[in-house]
Amino acid sequence: MSERNKGRIEETIRQMVAALLMRKVKDPRVANVSILRVEVSRDYSIAKIYFNLIGGSEPEKVAEAEKGLASSRGYMRMHIKKQIRLRVIPELIFIFDSSLDRAMHLEEIIDGLHREEDGEDAEGEEQG
Repeated sequence: MSERNKGRIEETIRQMVAALLMRKVKDPRVANVSILRVEVSRDYSIAKIYFNLIGGSEPEKVAEAEKGLASSRGYMRMHIKKQIRLRVIPELIFIFDSSLDRAMHLEEIIDGLHREEDGEDAEGEEQG
């Protein structure tokens, strides 16, 4: 299938999983899960679903969210099967994506450096 079709299927799966987590899955362990992106294999047999947690991602919370996602995997796959016409319904694999956490951490470091730099400039002006 074409790359455009693959991208459309990835986006459809992302939207469906996000909607299911928000409206249908009642497991409290997945309440703060945010779906970032989906990558489907060439043969559509595997869908890697990257997620992050809203409100912090401590290791304990991530582990609980992964357990909740694993327990609702079959339910979500069944709903995907009903909505998308594919010869093979992909196996859902949930992967925690910490890139947002790393980006926020780097931004905090840069802000701290700017504050230090501004503080040194103010001290230099007072002395000069």
